[in-house]
Amino acid sequence: MAFAFSLVVKVNPAAAASKGTPVVVQGSDVTARISLSSDHASPGHQLGVAVNVAVAPGWHIYGEPLPDGEGLTPTSIKFDGELLARQQLNLPKPTPLRFEILNQTYPVYTGNFRALGNLVLNPKIKPGDYSLPGTFNFQLCNDSICKPPQAVRFELAREKLTFLEDVKAA
Repeated sequence: MAFAFSLVVKVNPAAAASKGTPVVVQGSDVTARISLSSDHASPGHQLGVAVNVAVAPGWHIYGEPLPDGEGLTPTSIKFDGELLARQQLNLPKPTPLRFEILNQTYPVYTGNFRALGNLVLNPKIKPGDYSLPGTFNFQLCNDSICKPPQAVRFELAREKLTFLEDVKAA
């Protein structure tokens, strides 16, 4: 039986970056800082997305591929909603970690790592301020225990994310 909990996190306006305003997502011994390349975009255009993840010392989270039937949760960051036509986030290659007691090797992430990708906005979005919610999924383990999988909700808040009218060059 899988257990999960959810937490909604809003953007902290004081944490503004030079481009997009980041949101910091805190899970159990894992932090993810998610930011877009800009707070403003036009319908149909692409935005870059960067996710900086920090896993506490002594812990790891799982990458892919994982063996079927073992109940382990791979790390993923997914954005919700009809605002997006496409999304792609490339996690780095996980490190193989051998568990002798299980006679198994699993792909894991430890320490700090960065994922990069892009979001393509739905071309039918009307100009205005929008929220862009998503979920950061992971399962935290160390050498002796695995915590239940976590699904941490986040939201790039509407007051910081504006879609502009697409102006075509004459």
